[in-house]
Amino acid sequence: MSKLRVRVYNVRFGDCILLTIPEEDERGDAKTIHVLIDIGNALAREGGLDDVFEPVLRDILTVLDGAPLDLYIMTHEHMDHIQGLMYGASKLNLDLKAKEVWMTASSEADYYDRFEKARKQKRAALTIYDDISGFFAAWPAAPPPPAIAALLALNDPRTSRDCVDHIASIGPQPPLYVHREAEIEGRSPFRRTKVRLLAPEEDTSVYYGRLSPHTLALMDPDEAGAAMAAATLTPPVGVSQKDFADLIKFRSSGMSSNLLQIDKAANNSSVVIELEWEGWILLLPGDAEEKSWAIMDRKGLLRPAHFLKVSHHGSVNGTPPEVYEKVLPEVAPDDRARIAVVSTFNGSYPGVPNADTLTALSTRATLYDTRTLEPGRSFDFEFEA
Repeated sequence: MSKLRVRVYNVRFGDCILLTIPEEDERGDAKTIHVLIDIGNALAREGGLDDVFEPVLRDILTVLDGAPLDLYIMTHEHMDHIQGLMYGASKLNLDLKAKEVWMTASSEADYYDRFEKARKQKRAALTIYDDISGFFAAWPAAPPPPAIAALLALNDPRTSRDCVDHIASIGPQPPLYVHREAEIEGRSPFRRTKVRLLAPEEDTSVYYGRLSPHTLALMDPDEAGAAMAAATLTPPVGVSQKDFADLIKFRSSGMSSNLLQIDKAANNSSVVIELEWEGWILLLPGDAEEKSWAIMDRKGLLRPAHFLKVSHHGSVNGTPPEVYEKVLPEVAPDDRARIAVVSTFNGSYPGVPNADTLTALSTRATLYDTRTLEPGRSFDFEFEA
C-alpha cells in the first residue's frame, strides 16, 4: 500500500477514526499499520443509539484481517469516545485487541494521588455531579432537560470507568498514559511517520474552570423537587409565577454551568496528536477546547495542517476563531489539498455543532460532515507519498 488512508466513521454523536499507514518495520521492510482513535457515542437521545457500533466494528475487523490494531488511542474519558469497544465485546462478541494502547494521562488509576490540585478540583466536580444526578434520580417526575441529560450521560464517572478499564485491558501490556511530554520511544509503531503529542498537559488542573456556587447542594430538598418543572407547579404563597420561574431558571442555569465546566475539563484532557507522513500533516485533536488550544498556541506548537479532525464535534469552543489561522491559514503554505472533517449529530449536545464555525472552516478547507452519511458508514481520505 502506497497511500495513507484516514477512515472517519459516522457513529452519530461521537468519534471513531481508523488510520491505515504505510510504514516500515525494525529492519526497514515495508509494512502497513492500523491505528484506531476512539470509538463511542453519546448515551442520551438518538445521537447515542448503539446499533451503529456493529457495522463499524465489523468493518474495522475486516480491515485488520485477523490481526490486532497496531495502536489504539483513547483521547479522553467521555462516553462519546470510549464506549464502543466494551459494547462490542460484551454485547456483540466483537472483541478488538491492540499491540499498543495510549490513553490520556489523567485516566491512570493513581493519577489523582500524584496531582493534588487536580485531585481537589476533580473531587469538587464529582460532588457537584452527584448532587445533580442524585436530584433527578430522586424526582423522576421532573426529568432533566435534554442539554443537562446529555451532559450527565457524557460525564458519568461510573459508567465511563468500566469503559476505561476495558480499553486498558485490550493490549498485552499496561497502557502508556500520554501527555505532551510523555516519552513514547519503545511504545510507538511509527518509524516512517513523525509524531508529535501536542496535548494534554500532564497536570490537568490547568483545565478546570470556576464552579458556580448555586448548586443543588445548597437547595432545600423539598424546594429542589420543583426545579425542572416550574411551568407546571404552583409557586409558594406570596410569590408570583414569574418570580418563581426566574428563581428556578437561575438554579437550573447553575446546574448547566457547572456541568459544562466539568465537561470542558474532560474535553481539554484530550490527547492531541499530529502526524507527519511524506510531507502531509494530519492534526487529530480529540475534543480539545479553548484552554487546551491556548496552551498549545502559547507554546508555539500549532502549525498548518492538511487534514484536520474538527474538535468537539464542531462546537465553537472546539475550534475557536483564533485557531483557524494557525492550523488552516487563509493563505495555504503549499498547493496540497486541505481537508477538515467533522463527526457530529444534531440535537445531542447544547450548541453543537455550531453553524458559523463549520462555515468558517469550509472557507479554508474542503469540509466533510458525517451527518451526510448513513450511520455506520464512513469517509475515506487518501494521501499519496
